[in-house]
Amino acid sequence: MRAARVSFVLCWMSAGLAPLAAQDRWLAIEGGTVFDGTGALHENATVLVRGDRIERIGPAGQVEIPAGAERIDATGKFLTPGFIDLHFHYSPGPHASIDGTGTDANPELPLFFLANGVTTQREMGQWISDNEDWLAAVRAQGLPAPRLLYSGPILDGRDTAYPTISRVLLDDMDARLAANELMDAGATSLKVYFRLSVSQVAAIIEEADRRNVPVHGHLEIVDPKAAIRLGLDGIEHTRSVGRGLVSPKQAEEFRQAVLRESIHRGEGGLALWAALDPAGPRADALIALMLERDVNLDGTLAVFEPEFSEEDREVQWAAMRNMAAFTVRYAHAGGPVTMGSHGLVANAPPGLAYQREMETHVEAGMTPAETLIAATRAGAEALRLTDRGTLTHGKLADIVLFDASPLEDIANARRVHAVILGGQLLDRDRLLATAEGFVP
Repeated sequence: MRAARVSFVLCWMSAGLAPLAAQDRWLAIEGGTVFDGTGALHENATVLVRGDRIERIGPAGQVEIPAGAERIDATGKFLTPGFIDLHFHYSPGPHASIDGTGTDANPELPLFFLANGVTTQREMGQWISDNEDWLAAVRAQGLPAPRLLYSGPILDGRDTAYPTISRVLLDDMDARLAANELMDAGATSLKVYFRLSVSQVAAIIEEADRRNVPVHGHLEIVDPKAAIRLGLDGIEHTRSVGRGLVSPKQAEEFRQAVLRESIHRGEGGLALWAALDPAGPRADALIALMLERDVNLDGTLAVFEPEFSEEDREVQWAAMRNMAAFTVRYAHAGGPVTMGSHGLVANAPPGLAYQREMETHVEAGMTPAETLIAATRAGAEALRLTDRGTLTHGKLADIVLFDASPLEDIANARRVHAVILGGQLLDRDRLLATAEGFVP
C-alpha cells in the first residue's frame, strides 16, 4: 500500500511539473499587423506566447522578450486567431461517408484545413468512435491535428436521409436517451435533423440544457420558429429556414414533398429559396425572433453554389443570392453569424472551402472585418469555448499568419504563410505533403 501511495505521489508530481516545463517555452512573433478577433487592429506589433497561451500583445520594441525565446519575424505579415469551422464534414473511413454510400472517404481533409489556418473544427455527422480512431491514427504518425470537436451522428427520425451516420429516434424517450449517450461519449454539441418531430427536438434541447451543451439544427421541414422558441441555440445552413419565409400553404407543400422523398429538399429547396423574399415581412419576423433568442446562424453558403463554370443554374444562383441576403441582413441586425465550410465545396480546392465560405459572405455585403470576427470570436462564443477565438491574454495561442491582409481583400485569407497551434509553429509543407498520402 505504501509503495502504491509513493507511486501515486510521484505520478501526481510529474503530472504537475509537466505544464510548468511547457510554460517555460516562449515564442515572440514580431512586427506583424494583428487582428485580434475582437475587432481591434495592432500594427507593427509583437505577440508574446508563453507555452500554449497568449501572454500579451504590444508595440514591437516595447514588449520584453525573455532570453532564449523563439522569435519569428512577421514583418509584412497579417495575423489572426486560428479559424473556427462550425460545420465540418469529412469521411474518416469507408463506412462513414456523409452521403451514406461509404465510397468517398477523405481522411486527409482535416489536415489540409489545419495547414490553411483552421485550427478548430466541429465535425457534425460521424460516429464519435470514427473521429477518435482518426485522431489516434494521426497521433500515431506523429502529425499535428486540429482541435476536433464532435457532435456525434445526426439525430434524425424515421426514413433518415443518411442511414450510416444517423441515430434514428423513435420517440421522445429515445431522443432523451440518445442525447445523453452522445454527451456522455464526449459530444460538445448536438445536431438535430429535419425528420424529427417538434417534441423530439424539445426533448433533446431539454437534456442538453441540463448539461450546458448547445443544440444546433438542420431544420428544413421542422418549423424554425417553433424550434427557436423551444431553445434551439443555432441554425445550420441558412437554406434550412426557408419554410419560415413562405406562406403556410407553401411551407406545408414543401414539408409533405420532403416527407415523401428526402431528395426533394435539393431542387425543391432551391426553388423555394429562389422565389421567396429575403427582405419581406416574414423574413423580418424570423430575424426579430432569432435576435430575441440570440440564435447563431451558420450559413454554409458556399456548399450550395454550383461551379462558376457550370451553365443553366439560374435557379440555384437565385436561391444562393437570397440565402446570402438573409444571412447578411441577420448579421447587420446584430445577430451572431459564424463560418462553416461543410468540408468540400465546388469553388475551392480541398482544404480551402472555409476561405470560400468567408468570400461568399463578403460578396453578399459583410465587411472583411465582420467576416473575420465571425470566423474567430463569434465561432468560439457559439460553441461556448472560452479558451480561444481572440488573441488576448490567457487564450490558446492558435494563430494564422498571412502574406497579405484579408481586410484589404478577403481572398488574401487563402495566402496562408504559417500556422501556429498551441504555441507551436507547424511545418505546413510537411503537413500538406503528408496529408496527401495520409491513410488512417
